[in-house]
Amino acid sequence: MHIVVIGSGFGGLNAAVELRKKFKHSQHEITVISDQEQFIFRPSLIWLPFHKHSIEKITFPLRPTFEKIGVRFIEKSVQSLMPKQNYVICHDDEMITYDYLIIASGASPDWARIKGLEGKSASIYDISSALKTRKRLEELEEGEPIVIGVAQENPNHGIAYEFLFELDAYLNEHLIKCPITFFTYEKELFDGTGKEPTEKLEELMAEKQIQYYCNVSIEQVDDGKIYLNNGERLPYSFLFVLPPYKGKKCILTSKDFEHKNGILPVHESLQSIQWENIYVVGDANNIKGIKSGRAAELQGVLAADNIVKQMHHEPLQSFQQDTIYFMELGKEGAMFIMNKPSKQGTIQCTMSGILPHIMKRAFENYYLLKFS
Repeated sequence: MHIVVIGSGFGGLNAAVELRKKFKHSQHEITVISDQEQFIFRPSLIWLPFHKHSIEKITFPLRPTFEKIGVRFIEKSVQSLMPKQNYVICHDDEMITYDYLIIASGASPDWARIKGLEGKSASIYDISSALKTRKRLEELEEGEPIVIGVAQENPNHGIAYEFLFELDAYLNEHLIKCPITFFTYEKELFDGTGKEPTEKLEELMAEKQIQYYCNVSIEQVDDGKIYLNNGERLPYSFLFVLPPYKGKKCILTSKDFEHKNGILPVHESLQSIQWENIYVVGDANNIKGIKSGRAAELQGVLAADNIVKQMHHEPLQSFQQDTIYFMELGKEGAMFIMNKPSKQGTIQCTMSGILPHIMKRAFENYYLLKFS
């Protein structure tokens, strides 16, 4: 059997490692295809614009990691997929056949879906954009209006809160006073994670005198002004908006997939609703809930487990959504949020201060050491 994994982020990396563990003494071949030569610990990108981290400390080369465990690594971008014929077409027209496929390609920011947004917002979606945002922050001057927000249909809204509080700390450190406005499509701050996180965020907004709007969407963006559907017109000099997501180009150019803007529908087992030998993990699927590195990691492992079960004609397992999230809060440290299902009910825990920040740093170090 040949199992192909597209993508090498949290979902793809963990899927490949888990598959190799399951097939340690078998002849099954495992191949990872990715256009990224390095793994990026994306939760730490939040620190790059504020000179709190270095690129070298949040990345490692992928090829040695995969070679060490006996996984073939192909550094190429995927052009399209042919699920009827069971092969992947790379950008150089190389065709790679598979028996099972795990799509862990992630998603892309869909700037163009909101009128006028493209090219106007800062970003930290990758190293390059994080460094550009750093340069822009270094140019901030007293009094410049700042707008930070979460656009409708963005599933990873925690990034905006982290950027907000890290920016607040940065401005205080550099003795720069700028008015900040925050908005989100969520009905309340960090909606869906429980009462305590929302109340903590409301408290911080009041303490820092940050005006905010919930349950709003963007109508359009002009140079210097953002228009919300509640009638507010927010002036900005610096803009940071999390846009809607869309699937990767290889999905959008593949004719034999049903999808919504490139995001693939799956069963609770993460198996494609169309193709029983294809599994989709992370941002590439339509599973509800917060999209995070942890969710992608858990889904990557589950997809690998379910492929083994499918080979053995065993019932597939369903993905159990939970929330274990570290949110940076600037000079207040961080907030740890846990909502984890158990046999006794949901285990809930919220903790804020310096300890969650230390925990996040420790987990980053552990994760990079574990895989590199």
